[in-house]
Amino acid sequence: MFTLQDKEIMTLPYFITIRESSSMYEIQSRCTGHFWAIVPIAMNRKQTYYKLLHKYHEEDNYHVQMDFASVLDAVLDIINHDDYKLHRRSSYFEEVVARFSKTA
Repeated sequence: MFTLQDKEIMTLPYFITIRESSSMYEIQSRCTGHFWAIVPIAMNRKQTYYKLLHKYHEEDNYHVQMDFASVLDAVLDIINHDDYKLHRRSSYFEEVVARFSKTA
């Protein structure tokens, strides 16, 4: 239930792909080492939202971070979360927005 663009966004060099399937992408941030799972939830035949799950370490259990209308929004939240945790403001957030918001 992921589009080609969704897969492109989730496989940016910013992430390490841990696991991928049609029902979930599990990725790890190269910046913080945190683990994330993006799970598509079909509301009906035409609408899907994405549940973002988070954990700090591989051995931890996931907790729900938030729900998003798009994979792009979920990935931007991950980047924003990393910036918060690292006490920085990187330009990568704006680069991803510029690259993908035109085609979303």
